[in-house]
Amino acid sequence: MDHKYRKNINDFFVGRIEKDVAPPHLSGEELYDVMSEYGDIVFGFQSGKQKFPCFCLTHNWVKWSIFWELSYCKINLLRYNLGIMHKENNVFVNIFNTVMDMKGKTKDNIKARMNVALFCHCKNMKLVYARSWVAKPKASFALDKNA
Repeated sequence: MDHKYRKNINDFFVGRIEKDVAPPHLSGEELYDVMSEYGDIVFGFQSGKQKFPCFCLTHNWVKWSIFWELSYCKINLLRYNLGIMHKENNVFVNIFNTVMDMKGKTKDNIKARMNVALFCHCKNMKLVYARSWVAKPKASFALDKNA
């Protein structure tokens, strides 16, 4: 209650001093049990028409996270880092596939090369146009499989 940010009226809630008590910290199992009480949650176009009991009074959840399907989500102490962990893996895979020039998996494709022509002047990255085909020169950052 005596934290300095509670009295900071400029950077958080402008013109307001925070006096509310912090919400209780729930373990993964406790949070899963609470969320399970809401039943099936519909995704897609129908999701906006759903009514969530006690919304904005006791919680602000609007959907069931796909991360709850992971076996270790309930026991992970830092549940909010799950997304970061998976994003880091996706970034690694995308960089690896691009550097290795993996056919069908690289992000260095024709559309990306067209954007290169719009945003920078890398002559070695521009597409080579012929009468009936377009060639994508090997990028300087791509590794050679024979080396």
